[in-house]
Amino acid sequence: MRSARGFTLIEVLAALALLGVCASVLLVAVGNAARAMVHVENSDRLVSVARSLIDAQPWDMEKSGPQQGKWPGGIRWQASITSMAHGEGTTRLARLDLTVSGGERQVQFSTLQLLGRPAGTNR
Repeated sequence: MRSARGFTLIEVLAALALLGVCASVLLVAVGNAARAMVHVENSDRLVSVARSLIDAQPWDMEKSGPQQGKWPGGIRWQASITSMAHGEGTTRLARLDLTVSGGERQVQFSTLQLLGRPAGTNR
């Protein structure tokens, strides 16, 4: 009589245990990737809002001080304008510091704007 060939119960259980370990590692990796993607999307959204504010907001760069507001979607922003004139006859600059926050994420940007040269300078 011929003996039947196949896997033993121990081999099948070992294969299932190995498959379970591999599946759990894969699920953790996919979960971490999804969580990272959400953080990236939130950061991208905040950066887009900051760029829109810098480009489209009618900033009064002559007036120093803090400003704040809200953007649709629960996004808050705070801006601070600082005059950077350093003496007679120098070029006048203003610095805009912008902080945009939504939920737990926050991005910060700074930019300079030329306000003009004093009268009588030709450089």
